[in-house]
Amino acid sequence: MEDNDLKLLVSVEDRIVAEDIQSVLEESGVYTMLVSDNPASSVLSAYLGSTLNEGIEILINRDDYEQASEILNESPYKELVDMAD
Repeated sequence: MEDNDLKLLVSVEDRIVAEDIQSVLEESGVYTMLVSDNPASSVLSAYLGSTLNEGIEILINRDDYEQASEILNESPYKELVDMAD
């Protein structure tokens, strides 16, 4: 898969939320890629026990965008899809 095959679905500032969204989508066969603007924050939070600021983009295959949007609209994360539009 090339970068131009990927599309931004949503951006979040909480790794736990990002990983939960990733699980919801992947259970339905929509595979995701999480891209952090601060990759070291995940490692540091494990050692420090606190959450550092981190912006996470959830990228999906461009062809899966409609399906992924529908899945999130049926989930507790509906407001994130509304914000992305």
